[in-house]
Amino acid sequence: MTTTLPNPAGLTLVREAPIPVAVVTGFLGSGKTTLIRSLLRDPALEGTAVIVNEFGEIGLDHMLVETAEEDTILLEGGCLCCATRGDLVRALRSLLDRRERGELPAYRRVILETSGLADPAPILQTLMSDPLRLSRYKPAGLTATADCLLGVETLPRHAEAARQIAFADRVLITKTDLADEKRRVATADAIRALSAAPIGSAASRRDAAAGLFQPFSRNLDFVEPSGSHRHGPYVTAARILDLPLAWPRVQAWLGKAVERCGANLLRLKAIIALKDEDRPVAIHAVQHVIHRPEYLAAWPDGLRQGRISLIGQGIEPAFLDRMLDDLAG
Repeated sequence: MTTTLPNPAGLTLVREAPIPVAVVTGFLGSGKTTLIRSLLRDPALEGTAVIVNEFGEIGLDHMLVETAEEDTILLEGGCLCCATRGDLVRALRSLLDRRERGELPAYRRVILETSGLADPAPILQTLMSDPLRLSRYKPAGLTATADCLLGVETLPRHAEAARQIAFADRVLITKTDLADEKRRVATADAIRALSAAPIGSAASRRDAAAGLFQPFSRNLDFVEPSGSHRHGPYVTAARILDLPLAWPRVQAWLGKAVERCGANLLRLKAIIALKDEDRPVAIHAVQHVIHRPEYLAAWPDGLRQGRISLIGQGIEPAFLDRMLDDLAG
């Protein structure tokens, strides 16, 4: 039996448009996950996959994102701007392979949430400099979040926070509803001292969505060679909480943690099971600010265990461990 091959001249080649990858960066607790959850509720962003990178032993943010979007991958335990950048390539390839096998919907775009300590420049270099393995993707806009409550103090204190703002295509100020006009103006002035990028409010649906997937516009030629970036003396601690806790105990522990650590407690995030409650509660604190607890509609991933993660600076790791022992008790 002879097989006749088609005439190449009669074939029509179809090349799919590259899938844009938007990067959302911002310092610890600046509101990246809250912003992404809000964006994913917009019907216009249907068909969006999410990659979440967390710094620390136990990842939590991806669970909160998953309440709005199922196509979520967690990259935990390291920072994408350091040794784990190969994980980003593998995650994007994995998403694509699962999409082509029909295990995922045919997503049309990707949002990458960096860790709060990430330098975005090497991440963008990875997206742009691996055309063989990432030929189906293209880098899109870089959005940075800035905390209206703490940004004025955080930006000069932490080089990572300032660098995230400096590289951004646009900056969204978060938590504006919790700050007065004077603080909002001061935050915008602090951002403007680092960047000429447009500034918007994360509370505005129009500001938040506009420009998310615009082509990346920064020149990265001046970025230092791969591997030269180093994080400061940050420490992490985490626990899985097997048993439900009484809310008064959690409340008292939170107050004590913030009082003892102050501005050195850069980030506290937790999903906790409470006694006499079917729903878990999500808890966030940034430095000395404890945000209003949020009840989740259901347990993410079908889990029934609580978990908590701390990131600090200038704190002994043993001290953070003792704090978590006091909570788990």
